[in-house]
Amino acid sequence: QSSAKSTLMNFLFGCCFAVRAGRCTRGLYATYFQPTDGRPPLLVLDSEGLLSLGSEGSVFDGQISLMCMTCSHLVIINHKGELSRQLQDIIEICLFAMRHLRLARLQPRLAFVLRDQHDRSLAVHEDMLKKMRAHLEEVACSLGAPLSDLILLDSTAVFLLPSAVTSELQNGREISWTSELFAREVLNLRHEIFRWLREDAMQRCRGRPPEFNSLVQWYDYAATVWETLDQFGEQLLHYRTIHEIELRRELADVAKGAVRDVLNGSQSTRRPVAGFHERARQIVDAFVTRIHENSTRFHLEATDMEFERSLSFLREECAVQLEELFQERACNPRFSSTAKEQTLQQMRTPVEWAFENHLYTWKLHLKKASDQQAMQELWVHFTGVLNRHLTTTGHRLCLSEAESHELFEAEWHLYEASYLSRLQHLMKDWHTLSHEVTLLFNHAVAKLQNEAGSLALLKEIGPQQVLMHSDNDGQCAAAGPLLCDQTDEEWEEHYFYIGWWGTVKMHGLALLQNAQVAAINSSPKKKEAASCSTIAVRTRIPGMRRVVQHGLEQFQEEVWSRGGLDELTAAEGLRHITGVMFHDLETRLSADSSVTLKRPQILHALHFALRVVCVKALSMVESDRQKRAMSDLLAQKAMVREHFLLIVQANKGDVERATNFAVLYHNSLMAWVDHEVTQLAAEVRNQVLLEMPDPQKSSELAFQQAFAAHNWPDVLEYVLDMSAYLEKLYLTVFHKRKRAFVRSAQCRVEKRVLGVYDLLRETVGQWARREDGLLNDEVDVAKGMTASYSRRRSVRTLKDFISAHAERVPEATDQAQAHRQLAERTPATADFDIADPKLFADTVQARLSDFLDSREIQKRVKEQLEKALREQSRQAWALIRGCTERCPLCGAKCDLVGEHSRHHCGHHLFPAFHGWMDSNTGLPSFGHCMCSKTHEGSYQCKDGVWRSFQEYFKSDHPAWLPALAEEQSNGMMERDLCCLQAAWVNCREPLLEYFAPMVDWCPDDWHHKYFEEGRALTKADLQTAKERIRRLRSHTWVPPDE
Repeated sequence: QSSAKSTLMNFLFGCCFAVRAGRCTRGLYATYFQPTDGRPPLLVLDSEGLLSLGSEGSVFDGQISLMCMTCSHLVIINHKGELSRQLQDIIEICLFAMRHLRLARLQPRLAFVLRDQHDRSLAVHEDMLKKMRAHLEEVACSLGAPLSDLILLDSTAVFLLPSAVTSELQNGREISWTSELFAREVLNLRHEIFRWLREDAMQRCRGRPPEFNSLVQWYDYAATVWETLDQFGEQLLHYRTIHEIELRRELADVAKGAVRDVLNGSQSTRRPVAGFHERARQIVDAFVTRIHENSTRFHLEATDMEFERSLSFLREECAVQLEELFQERACNPRFSSTAKEQTLQQMRTPVEWAFENHLYTWKLHLKKASDQQAMQELWVHFTGVLNRHLTTTGHRLCLSEAESHELFEAEWHLYEASYLSRLQHLMKDWHTLSHEVTLLFNHAVAKLQNEAGSLALLKEIGPQQVLMHSDNDGQCAAAGPLLCDQTDEEWEEHYFYIGWWGTVKMHGLALLQNAQVAAINSSPKKKEAASCSTIAVRTRIPGMRRVVQHGLEQFQEEVWSRGGLDELTAAEGLRHITGVMFHDLETRLSADSSVTLKRPQILHALHFALRVVCVKALSMVESDRQKRAMSDLLAQKAMVREHFLLIVQANKGDVERATNFAVLYHNSLMAWVDHEVTQLAAEVRNQVLLEMPDPQKSSELAFQQAFAAHNWPDVLEYVLDMSAYLEKLYLTVFHKRKRAFVRSAQCRVEKRVLGVYDLLRETVGQWARREDGLLNDEVDVAKGMTASYSRRRSVRTLKDFISAHAERVPEATDQAQAHRQLAERTPATADFDIADPKLFADTVQARLSDFLDSREIQKRVKEQLEKALREQSRQAWALIRGCTERCPLCGAKCDLVGEHSRHHCGHHLFPAFHGWMDSNTGLPSFGHCMCSKTHEGSYQCKDGVWRSFQEYFKSDHPAWLPALAEEQSNGMMERDLCCLQAAWVNCREPLLEYFAPMVDWCPDDWHHKYFEEGRALTKADLQTAKERIRRLRSHTWVPPDE
């Protein structure tokens, strides 16, 4: 600020920028020169000053600096005094933003002009510039690209200018004029500037067209750059230095470790502690047991209040523990207090989210108990209505069928309204889900921004934008369509640089031979140009849209199948859109053209669409849950109606009532059977987790079973998709445990259930014999009980008999549990009279025998067991599969679980197993990821530039670099190399077919040492492996029984 920038531009180029003391330039001013002698036009920009008290802040300074650097061939940095650390910091952060935003179509040259220098000796200032350049080269290297890929900066590009104005007193008046020395030095600077411009233009051209064919094209590009900086620059430019960014990342890793230990527990020998999740699950389990023991409405409400107090206390305790643990681990003085305070504010979010998850789990258990209690109240309510009706009519049933239906519907309407009100209160609407998804994703974004790569471009989004997409189609007029729903024209406008489309139009017009290229923007040609661009759109954008739609649908299906969304899944989704989907859009689909994507804009659109599909998936989960609840209610309604009409109608006797009583008892016992089956499935799951306890050991098991065991078909599947192969091993283990454990356990469950039914038949028979001994009167079966009986016999006497019989059985006996189940599962019915106890008992026993003879119970046990096992299998696989990221060189899967920002793999492969080959010869690459030869090679980055090993990983895969920099023991490396060499020898044919045009090559000593005649794979084995992988991905593969 106030360094006479405008004055310098006026002297250098003859501009007419306003000059005065203080701020005279706001934003960017420009002067356009169009020479008449055929020389190229020149656009001169004059920017607002930096580092002033009147500036809008450091972010705005960075935006202005980056705007000039990305839109100019030459940037002159005008400064009063010496080169300063502040200037270096601004350039440093601009390099960071340029690397992530990838805005620059130009490679700017930087030159420094130091004003008002009386001692114009260049040696001191050039030494300072060399130090700055060396520092910026280190910064660029840490960003994964050499400095020359981002900017051009010579060590001598510094110019010293004297003061522009000389003043002295003449006759008491101050006289000012421009010194001849300043004019001469400015002229020398002008010559040097035009020399740079000519040389850089010649270097850039080399047969390529200029970046901009007109001022309009430059303006379109500059407007797009500023739009990007305005929307996404703040989150990249608010840092002061790269060192601060690295410290923030290091501090974020410390915070992640502390959060992981507090949530999942720490097994350290010094201070092992149980995590929040484990303690919260214990609290949930304890309170669930309590509500099952006593399910009255008052007890449920009191238990709910007590649970929330207990869980809230645990949350506060863990929050304090988290802060103490973080302060202990972040005690390094390199971490500033401000950075630690900001990190602490973000750290509490995962604890809050875990608290909400466990609270929601409890609410589901509470709802289930409330529904069961409500169903019990439903039966009590209707049995009370029936009992009052029986008492009023003196147990003489006289309602017609129409009157019976009318009475039932009236009573049912009252109950259904209260049930739906309670259900609606517990269901989450789009508004609630939007806020939950926003909280979860914003926290994930805040943590992932500390990682390098495209993740740094993600920014937090408020729930209001998601709320606008609350209709059934997932879009709203106020919010505009989602990425997949946008038209080709909207894609062209929002996600591609306009200059590329201008090139497409020009080529189209040339092919159609319609006028000159210079007239492309004239009004008569617009329709033709639009038609040409439409052709290009149809060949590019539809394929990109399909990639996006397929990825979003897959993620929506995954969230819906899981029945919920957690922070780990959200982070995986963000990594997927920034890594897989965006990489596919940026390289594979657009590799055959000069298209340039607006990286921040399309990443933001992908990020927003990911949030919307998550809300959609969770909304589907809530809808499914509501449908299941309504289905259960309607099932209860059918049973209640049947019982209600049976009691109030006058033409029903003991046979009909006994049959209904047996069916109700059977349904009540089936709920107990479902509970027993769920317990059995949980035992199977625990057995599987003992054999495959975590992803790291699971990955080790996969490598040993495939490579170490020389199981060549498994090796091929391992290479094609390690996650699918690991799932295959898991399903195989689960299937084996199911066969070994489930069959015998299922037989025990069936035997126990059938024993309960036999006991029920025997108990009902004992009650009938007792009643016949007490009253041996004749009964009119058709009319029911008559008033001549001195002692009334009703179904209540049978229920009391079953309960009393259970109390008399000693608890130590084998029959105690069966008796208790009979007493606890007694169905709620009206207290109707029983005319003939023997007839009633015989009918109940006959109906129960029908259930046993029809094998309905065995079928129910089998079906429920399969359903429970599938559910337990999905839950166990979610724990075992771990991280889905794969090594970019060899394709080996990351074996870490939980939250982590750095990936790790215990067994790397040859890059040839992942399709890597020599760029010139096509020979397969056998350099192991951990060996020195691999580290000395060069690799093609996503931007098409070939870089060294370190620069390649820093640029495209920084999360894998620490793992690949580790040292591996010589013994383990030697064993892995032997396994990999043998695998290549015997799996070479299908791999070459899969990775065509890779050249067939295998060292002779490998072939002589490892080739197995008759066991080596052929091309036909590739199709078999691919088919199995497809079935595993579509969840249709079932392990064989043998």
